[in-house]
Order: sequence, then structure tokens, then C-alpha cells
Amino acid sequence: MPRTHNKRRVTPEERDQFRAQLIDIARRIFLAEGYGAVTIRRVAAEAGVTPMAFYWYFESKDALLTVIWDEFIKDSAEACARAADATGPASAKVLAYFATFLDYWLARRDRFRFIFLSDSHTVDYTSLRKQLFAMPGVKQHFSQYDALLAPLFHGRPDMTQRVEQLRTLSMYRVFGFLYCTVGIYDYDAVETRRLRQLVTDEMGRCLDHWCTH
Repeated sequence: MPRTHNKRRVTPEERDQFRAQLIDIARRIFLAEGYGAVTIRRVAAEAGVTPMAFYWYFESKDALLTVIWDEFIKDSAEACARAADATGPASAKVLAYFATFLDYWLARRDRFRFIFLSDSHTVDYTSLRKQLFAMPGVKQHFSQYDALLAPLFHGRPDMTQRVEQLRTLSMYRVFGFLYCTVGIYDYDAVETRRLRQLVTDEMGRCLDHWCTH
């Protein structure tokens, strides 16, 4: 009888490790060379597998891109949560969260540009970014920030509405500031600190107004 060879099954742990390896390779290329430098063939080659193996883990290059984006956003959410936990009163926790979100991206401008400023004639970044709102990182930010805002309006009949409105207002202010500071003007450290103080002070005044009116 012919001899049979049993192929060893890949364990779930090995699958997770290989998936993480693909993400690590793509992240490095994305950040160093941009979206166009990443190809499924290149990622697979650096991982030592055929391109077909890539599709066992991701349906497309864009699917891998959003995973990396979400990874960075979850990291920022954890940093913000730690800052809020280390702060005292409820309003101070909100401001600590807001300020830490600013500081996270200011310290990682390459990541901010990678997620929010990337553009291409061949890639629908608008559609990709919309997918982020359904992914764990953004949901984590929303739930954490809403949980910090809720005690400020406890007992008010319009608490839910106020929390949603203030969350949206916070997002517009923080992203408007980051877009100008990182994307348009790329201010130096001194000017960035000055403008950062202005926007955090304004957020504090806004929070006081919403809590007292």
C-alpha cells in the first residue's frame, strides 16, 4: 500500500500569530511608505507564504487597512480611559479624556495622517472611514466618553440628548484642531502647545455652560 502523509493541522494559536504577523508587516509598510506601497503579494512574500494564504485571513487589502486603523484607535481609547480614571471629579474626568485624546494624536502625527488624512484617487477612503464607526475602537471611545458625560446630566429628562450632542461637539472640536494643526499647518511644538491650551480651555468653558444651563 502507498504510504500516506498526514499534514499537521494548524492550531488556532498559530493562526492568530500568523494573522498578527500579516498586520505587523502591513502596518510597517503603510506607515513607512504609504498605502500604495502595500500589496498582497508583498505582504505575503515578507510573511513567507503565497498570496492565496493572505485571503484565509483578510478578504482584501482594504480589510487589512481598517484593522490597523482600528488597532490605533483602540490604543488611543485605552490611553484616554487611563487618564480619566486617574482624575477626580466627573467634569475633570471628561476634560482629561478630551485632552488625552488630543495629546495621543499630537504625539503620533504619522498615525493621525495615516488614518484621517490619507487620500488616493484609487481608494475610497470615505467609505473605509465610515466602516470605522462599526468597529470596536470607535465604539469603545463612544461608550467610554458617554459614560463620563452621563453623571454630569444625571436626573435631567434630556440627559441622553445632551450626552449625544456634547459628544458630537467634542468630536468636531478635537478633529478640527488636529486637522489644522497636523494636516494643514503642521505647527511647531511651541505653537501647538499654545493652541492646545486654547482648545482645552474652550472645552472646559463649554462643559461648564452645558452643565449649568
